[in-house]
Amino acid sequence: MEQSSRLRYAIPFFVVSFFLLYFFSSGVQSELSLSILNKGSGLPDFGKYRHIGTVSAERLSLGHQAPFLHDEVANSPYPTDDPNRRAIIVGDIHGMKSALDDLLNHVSYDEKKDTLIHLGDIITKGPHAGSLSVLSFMSEHNISGVRGNHDQQVIEWRTWLDWIHSLEGGAGSRWLQELEEKWKEENQGGELDDDSNTETWVGTQMLEGQKDRKWWSRVPKGWKLFSDHYRIAKAMSKQDYEYLLSLPLVLHLPSEHTFLVHAGLLPYDPTLSITSKKQPLAHLPKIPSRVLGGSIIPTLRNAQELAILEDIKQNTNPWVVLNIRNLRKDNKPSRKTNKGKAWTKVWNEIISRCVGFERTALGAESSLPCHPSTVIYGHTASRGLDVHRWSVGIDTGCAYGRRLTALILDNAHSHMGAVSPGAYEDDNEDGIESSSGTLPFGDSGQAKLFSVKCHKHK
Repeated sequence: MEQSSRLRYAIPFFVVSFFLLYFFSSGVQSELSLSILNKGSGLPDFGKYRHIGTVSAERLSLGHQAPFLHDEVANSPYPTDDPNRRAIIVGDIHGMKSALDDLLNHVSYDEKKDTLIHLGDIITKGPHAGSLSVLSFMSEHNISGVRGNHDQQVIEWRTWLDWIHSLEGGAGSRWLQELEEKWKEENQGGELDDDSNTETWVGTQMLEGQKDRKWWSRVPKGWKLFSDHYRIAKAMSKQDYEYLLSLPLVLHLPSEHTFLVHAGLLPYDPTLSITSKKQPLAHLPKIPSRVLGGSIIPTLRNAQELAILEDIKQNTNPWVVLNIRNLRKDNKPSRKTNKGKAWTKVWNEIISRCVGFERTALGAESSLPCHPSTVIYGHTASRGLDVHRWSVGIDTGCAYGRRLTALILDNAHSHMGAVSPGAYEDDNEDGIESSSGTLPFGDSGQAKLFSVKCHKHK
């Protein structure tokens, strides 16, 4: 039975391959390019990106806010004097709701005291029901976080679904409904639950459905109709969709001098010299003239951190911050780990050259007029727990049956011995493989790591 099922989907694969070759080399390719891929086509913005979000010092309320935020904190509704308040930052969840519940129970998460933040990819790869449950939990509690590349695909599918249903008085909706009913009928035994089988099935329908060619041309190239991303996009509530839309690509934590991002960031534009005037870390940032006295250093740091996000072109590219793993030798970001070197190595090499803003500190030729900042990220499960001095990767492969990890900051995390800018050297270039414990964090603090075992989804 299993062998015949495989043959059932293997045979059409070759037919579909020839059809797709024709499809994208004929006039249909031109139609796709004009109607789907061109920005001026009048189609909706499937991406709906939001670049930067901020988790303010008042919301974190960890008791050591930057001086220039003291007035803001004084009027905060959050309990800034609560010694038990924490920020709990969770890596890629991928619909593994039971693991998330275990983790939150393990760290005694209290929604009234703690700030929970996720690093994206909260859905897909895991159980379908689990993805919807995780998404519902996040949206109902308005949990802070960033978008992951899989979250982004679900956003794009939902936007596309809303658009296709609105076309030609419901004609697009009827075409899609008939196709979906046929898919459900042929998937009664679960043969099409695997995305690769569904992709082959969809290709066969394209071959047989020449009369619906105009509708097929409105499915963007490379998108997988009826995939897990599609099914989640269709099943999620409007509130869940709006929650995903609210997630930025990057979260900035000014009081911690920290960035939260799904895949990664670059500390400079590698296509230019590090000393170029266009590099944010190569010069002092401009600050408002009204800022005086003791407020100047934290204000400079905040301005420089925002410049990293806004003035480095790679960090304004949604694909980069959602997908980067390495920087290739030609200075182009890559999602592959076997090309060039890890972006985290680039980040730590440059940030370790920061010696502060004081002119007397600028002695060595390699010194840069900046203060360090830290990146916490997910996305690269193949590297596991990836801890360096100025970056922490916490995607520990929960969707693959490994672990779900959280990094925790609390009121005690700033009480470690002082660490001067540029004074720390990362002795282990490959990162520290550990599932729990503490690590140096920020200028002079430490963070805690907790993880729980995940059970692989089949």
